[in-house]
Amino acid sequence: MYVSITRLKLKSIWLLPKFARQSNLVAQQAKESPGNLKVKLSNRWFRYFYTLTHWNSKETMQQFMIHGAHKTAMRQWSDYASEVKAYGFETNEPPKWKEARLIIENQGRITN
Repeated sequence: MYVSITRLKLKSIWLLPKFARQSNLVAQQAKESPGNLKVKLSNRWFRYFYTLTHWNSKETMQQFMIHGAHKTAMRQWSDYASEVKAYGFETNEPPKWKEARLIIENQGRITN
């Protein structure tokens, strides 16, 4: 199984409604994408937003990334976020939220 973790730091609480709409579109796309096993969303203090997705392979996750609402969101992330981190890895046991947050904090790569 391939696990992808992302963290987005929202620039301002005032951007939350617009960001939430876009985020819901991306989450729905992920849930409907071939190879997706699970989609989890979380936030901390309405400033940090996390995704934790499980895929049957890295390739299916990459196909999701470059299409639809996710492709649009990647082009617009700088409108919403002061920082975006991502990290993916193969595993037999996906992490729980506490572990996922530590992984993205310590091993996540800042995306441009």
